[in-house]
Formats: sequence, structure tokens, C-alpha cells
Amino acid sequence: MTTGTDIVQKALKKIGAHSIAAPAASETVVEGADALNSMLQTWTSQGIVLGIVPLDAPGDELGEPNDATNAIISNLALELAPNFDNGKLVVSPTLEKNAKRDYNAVKNLYQVCTIPDKVVSSTLPRGAGNKYPLFDDTYFNKGDTVNG
Repeated sequence: MTTGTDIVQKALKKIGAHSIAAPAASETVVEGADALNSMLQTWTSQGIVLGIVPLDAPGDELGEPNDATNAIISNLALELAPNFDNGKLVVSPTLEKNAKRDYNAVKNLYQVCTIPDKVVSSTLPRGAGNKYPLFDDTYFNKGDTVNG
């Protein structure tokens, strides 16, 4: 489990916008936390349920699954990169490839799938399970009523 600030700083480090010698400004971290909330909300709307509560402040615990941390950091770096490019390439092809790979792994693990209801014809023929097991007759015919 990591804080929002940790994730934002790691994402900024991947694009060269944060380091020990030149730390990111607090406004940048707040903007990164907003971008993180937005990105995770998009994932949730796509059916990827990680069980994460949006951050109220950048220093709050994110509560992400451990196997989703790298995907969150890499994809957040891609989201934040246009703000820091200054006309030069800050996103390496390796970062793009890793972000896509990690996103697909998280999607495969956490995307909710729905199993459709079985569609059965309203008039099942005999022999399709619509008969009484001891007699060669159907349970009910269309239009019959049940008397109690």
C-alpha cells in the first residue's frame, strides 16, 4: 500500500520531472493526484474494479492491490508527460510498452465480467428436459394453470 504522493512522485520520476536534486513542486503533486483520481475513475468506468477510494489529499493511502501498483505508476506517467515535455521526448518507448503491458495485466485480473442469462425457447420440445422423469409427458402445456 502506498500513498498518493508516493505514486505521483514515482510517476514523475519516470518522465524526469522529479528527483532528489530537483523535487517536484507541491502544486505538481496535487495536479498529479487529481490526474491519478481521474485515471482510476476512468478505469472503474471501464469495469476495472481495484477497490480504490479516490484520494481526498495527495498524502492519503491509495489502498491499491500490490499487483496493480506498477500499472498505476506507468500509466500515470503517460498521463502527466504532456505537461512536462518542453519540446523534448520524455516518454521512452519502453515506458509506453511497459505501461500498456501492465494495464492489460490489471485489466485481465480485475475487469468485471458478466455472464449472460441463458436464453431458452418458450416452447421446449419433448426430450429437451421438459418432461416428467417417470412418464412420457410434459410437466405443463402452454396455457395450463396450477391448482393448489
